This record gives sequence, structure tokens and C-alpha cells, in this order.
Amino acid sequence: MASRLRTPSWIARIETPDGCVLGAGVLLAPERVLTAGHVVSPGHRYTVRLVGVPGLAAVTATVSPDEHVPQREDAFGDRSGDLALLRLSAPLPAEHVTRLHRLAAPHGPVSMYGFPDGDEGGRWHGATLVAARGRDSQVQLRPLTPGELAAPGFSGGGVVDDTTDQVIGIVLSVDEGPGSAFSYMSPAETIVSHLPQVAAWTDGAEAVDPRLRTGTVAAGRLDVPFATELASWFRGEGWPVLVTVVPDRGDRAWTLQRAITLADRELRTHRNTIAVSHDPPETVPPVGAHDLALDVKGLTAAEVMDKIAERLGIRDDPRPERLDALRVPLAAVLVAVDQAADPDALLALLGRLARHRARLLLAFRHPGERATRAGETLVHHPLRDRWARLHAELDRITEELGPALDLRRDRVLPAPGTRPLLDQAEAGVRRSQMLRAWIAHSPDREREPGRADLLFTFEGAVGRRRRRLEEAIGLLDTRLRRREELLGRVGAEWPLCRQRAAAHGDRVVAAYRLYEHAVSVLRQTPCDIEQAEAAVECFVGFCSTTAPGEEGAS
Repeated sequence: MASRLRTPSWIARIETPDGCVLGAGVLLAPERVLTAGHVVSPGHRYTVRLVGVPGLAAVTATVSPDEHVPQREDAFGDRSGDLALLRLSAPLPAEHVTRLHRLAAPHGPVSMYGFPDGDEGGRWHGATLVAARGRDSQVQLRPLTPGELAAPGFSGGGVVDDTTDQVIGIVLSVDEGPGSAFSYMSPAETIVSHLPQVAAWTDGAEAVDPRLRTGTVAAGRLDVPFATELASWFRGEGWPVLVTVVPDRGDRAWTLQRAITLADRELRTHRNTIAVSHDPPETVPPVGAHDLALDVKGLTAAEVMDKIAERLGIRDDPRPERLDALRVPLAAVLVAVDQAADPDALLALLGRLARHRARLLLAFRHPGERATRAGETLVHHPLRDRWARLHAELDRITEELGPALDLRRDRVLPAPGTRPLLDQAEAGVRRSQMLRAWIAHSPDREREPGRADLLFTFEGAVGRRRRRLEEAIGLLDTRLRRREELLGRVGAEWPLCRQRAAAHGDRVVAAYRLYEHAVSVLRQTPCDIEQAEAAVECFVGFCSTTAPGEEGAS
């Protein structure tokens, strides 16, 4: 992060010939600068200046039509493109170039450099990832503070992953209008998909194993049910682990490769989206839907974990536990699991990854005991456990927390302003009773892995109901404790008060009436604590005043 204290030498400021700042760019080679497509246009001349290198003269630049990719919508209405590769009229010093780095869409903070209006030297802004995987090839970023929104002068500027210090993409655009809060990034893999020549200046592991790319298996027919199941998993639907059997030849193999290709930022192109535009929409996965797809034939568990760590930018400690720090869960496709160097060791690793929130698509080449065991241990057994825990939570709400709330509401009135919370808590008990009845009588198909989103929705709702009930019970318990405190105070004060007023019979009678009133209000059910406090204060105040004729009486 020390590098954020200075202007990077690779950042380019792109201007019109008369000095108007248009945006930023990244120096990838002495004569090449990458920027956003809307910053420049073919047929125009521009000035490029490395503002981080004092004394270096600016050079002119142009962009050819075949290296300018305007923003457009693909066959599914998703936004893509908006990239350009400038060619400089004279080379800039090679020591100032940088390289792009492929990285599974960043799971932590990033920094971007650009030139907001009035700041020709540029500045760093911080941001966090909003969605690593979405409906299009652009990644949405949220500024760390409102003042760090990427203004138009950031377009084309480099985006640096704070963990690895690598340039992982460029800024494309900013939400327009008042109250806008987001900017957008094109990651390195998307850039390469539109401008293949940029691969020469790009490092980092590719997301898709070369053995899994479309073309390595003879073309087959689309297996629509299987393609639909795959696309659903890529969209993040259903149970996070999908175990399936895919031979290395045939329609299922081709369908799997098609899904992997379309879900990858680098491999998904305008040409292949056009090719599948007439396929059922439910069979087409979203772009950027996986972090890596790996053929694990012959690989050890340690080698698989190393490849995952490389894609995620985990350098020093490639352990499954590191996945807990990711803002977005790992999504990995592993093929030929039963042909790994040690399938049992790999399955043990995959179990640990699953426990750390990873989404896993596991393809076995052959049906058999290992595939069955993987399905049982990674899918069916934990799914049954989750349903059982949900049922237990519903039982606790309906049989323990609900009656506990009713008991307390019978004994004490809620504090002013808290009645809506208590009413919501009671309504949650009724809904939980209905949900428990629905689960008890619903068909088994409602609890299949592909329907797990229903389970997740129920878990979220039931968790909120439980927390609301616990909060409501806690509020009433506080009032009940206050009632006991007031009863204790009245009980302790009465003998002392009676002693002090013994010489004044009229005061004893008055004190007793106040005492009886306070006790009556406190023992009333449900007890009004505010009314009780007033009664107790009246009694205690009377007892503490100086009796007539005593020292200090007026």
C-alpha cells in the first residue's frame, strides 16, 4: 500500500491536442496504452502523458477501428465492450510499463487512479467490490467514501488489487446523475476477450484449464436438462455443491464445456453468445460465474489447492481456511475428480472447501462408489442436516419462545414505542407455525438440492423471527426485573416509613394508603411499569419528607 502514496509511472493521462483531459490509460508496452472505449475514437489524434514521470515529454497517439471496442449489448442484453488500445507515435521508456494480471474477480479492496476535474496530477481512490459475478462482464465497484466516487476523469485508469498490488483491470464508467454511487471495471480477462492482443501483456493463471475448453471434445448436441441444471448452479441457485457424472466424450461432456466457456470472462465472446442466442435462455449461464474450471486428472489435493490459491491471489498461505476472508465465495468447477492422483484425499479437501462456503461443481468421469459418497457427504447429508436444524428452530420458536413471550406479556405491559416489535414477534410465531405445518406435509421434491434456495429463504426468515422474539422477550424481562426492584424498594421502605411516622397517626394512615396503592399497582397483571414507578416514587417521596414539627419543617 506504500505505492498508493505516489503516482504510478504507468498511468497515462489522455488529452486532446489542445490539453483538455479526457481520461486515463495504462501503459502496457512502450507504444501501447489501454483505455476505455468512450475516452477515444478512431480517426482522431490524442496526447498521452505519463504524469508520474517528471520531465518526460508527451507523445501523440491514435486508435485504429479494429482496436476500438465500443460499448454494446450482447445477445442477452448484457453490457460489454467499451475498450480501446492506443498506438503511440513514439515509444515511451520501457521501464515504466506494467502488466495486467488475471485474478478471480477481486474479493477485497481495490484502488483506482484517475484525473478528477481540476486535478491534472491525478489521485488514488479506494473502492470495494459490489458483485464479483453478475449479469454482464463489467464488475461493479463501490467507493470507500462518497468523496472517492470515480469521476469521469478516471475512465480508462488502472484498478489495482490491494492484496496482490497487481493491475487487474481498468475503470470503464461511472453512474451518472445526482446520488450516483458506483463505478464499473473491466477485469483483465474481459479485456483479453475483446482485445486478444492484450494477452501478450497479461499474466496470471487462466480461469479455464486448456483441457476443458470448447473444441477439445467433439461437438455434440445440447443436453437441455443438463445444461439447465448447470446454468442454475452457475447462477448461484440451489445447493452450493453439485455432484454429477460426465464422461469424457458425448453430449454431456460437450454441454459441460459449453457452460464453462460461456461462464468465463475471457472465453465468452460476441461470437459464441451469438451462436447460443437461440438456445433456451435458462441453459445459458451468466458471464463471470466461476473462479476457475480445472481438470484434476492426475493432480494431488495439494496441487489443486495451489491452483485455487493462485487464481484467488493467495500467495503466502494456501489453506482452505483463507476462503473465509473472501467477500464472495469461491466458485470452482472440478472435472475428473475420480481420476485425481488420490481421489479420497481430494474429496477430503473438497469437504473442507465446502465447509468454508465454497461453491463446487464436481464432475466424475464414471458412476461408482466415490461419486455416490461425494453426493452423500457433500450434498444430501448436509442438506438433510440443514432441514433438521430448520425444523428444530421452528420447534423452538413455536414451543419455547412463543409461549415465553405470551407468559411475559401476561405479566407486564411493553414499554412505550415497543409494542410494534412485540406484535411482529407474535406474528412471527404464527407464521412459523404455518411454515412448520407446510414442511411437515410438503412433498419430498421440495427438499431436493435444486430447491435449496427455498431452504435458504426459510432459514433467513426463521432466523430473523427468532432474533426478534429473543429481543422482545429480553425487553419484557428487563421490565419484569424493574418490577421486582420496585417491589423490593417498597417492601424495604415501608417499615422505616412506619417507624418515622409512628408519632403522627394521620401520617401513618396516609403512608399506608400510598404503600397499598404502590403494591396494588405492582401486583396488577399485566403490570404497567410507568404507572408503578410513579406510585412508588409518590410513596417513597412521602416517606422521605420531614414530618410536621421536626427539625427543618416549614
